[in-house]
Amino acid sequence: MLRSFQYKKNEYDKIPLQLILLGHEHEQEPVYRLHGIGLNQILYCKEGQGELILDNRKYIIDKGQCFIILKNTPHEYHKTSDKWILDIVGFNGAIVPLLFRALKINSSGAYLLSNRELFEAHHQRLLELAEQNNKHKHMLLSQETYALLTDLTYCLTHITSQSADYGNPTITQVIEYMEANYGEDISLDTLASISSRTPEYLCTIFKEHTGITIVKYLSNIRLLHSQILLVQEPAMSINEIATKCGYSSASYFGKVFYKQYGLTPNQYRMSHIV
Repeated sequence: MLRSFQYKKNEYDKIPLQLILLGHEHEQEPVYRLHGIGLNQILYCKEGQGELILDNRKYIIDKGQCFIILKNTPHEYHKTSDKWILDIVGFNGAIVPLLFRALKINSSGAYLLSNRELFEAHHQRLLELAEQNNKHKHMLLSQETYALLTDLTYCLTHITSQSADYGNPTITQVIEYMEANYGEDISLDTLASISSRTPEYLCTIFKEHTGITIVKYLSNIRLLHSQILLVQEPAMSINEIATKCGYSSASYFGKVFYKQYGLTPNQYRMSHIV
């Protein structure tokens, strides 16, 4: 389960630390973000095993470990077991850089937790606050996120890494193209042409590297951007979002979205209005 939070413009000045994303027992799909994402994240492994790649270094993330990704940091992570279940806390705010410096969290990375119960208790409290119908909910979520961050600094130990030597420039080029042009009609022939590879060869090496097909990866990119627009742009129509995210029609977009999340785009939007 992933839940995002929408803030009014005047709240950004009043709440210098904003909880943006809260994930509970999320079955993690492969993520490949060459330019990072505009969000600071703490991801805690509840089950299974995965691999995190940062700055051409790779880290194994086991049950009870966590990783921290700072805003706009390029990164990649994927499961290495049948399932990889994560709890996720994503946050932003004017106070974050100062807070990280004070807490001596200087960079993204993987960490051992000497007190797992501490993280789980804070995360559970965030889940409870998120369900409350309280006009001060955002401020309460901010306070609990602050408490989580300050408590974590007493029980984090950085995990050493290994070189990530299986990077593929062709895959990087194709993903960069899809990230930059996901709103356009992207064909396999186009991707093969820009990478100077045959379609068959490109499909083979792409799946070997990412674990999923090109079609699925592009769909994930489009759905991720549609989720963001549905929550952050309430005035934008479903048809506009479908077009902006590269879908030929709103009805097809709705079908793909429902298959992935079990909700229509409008149901998803309404469920994230807090």
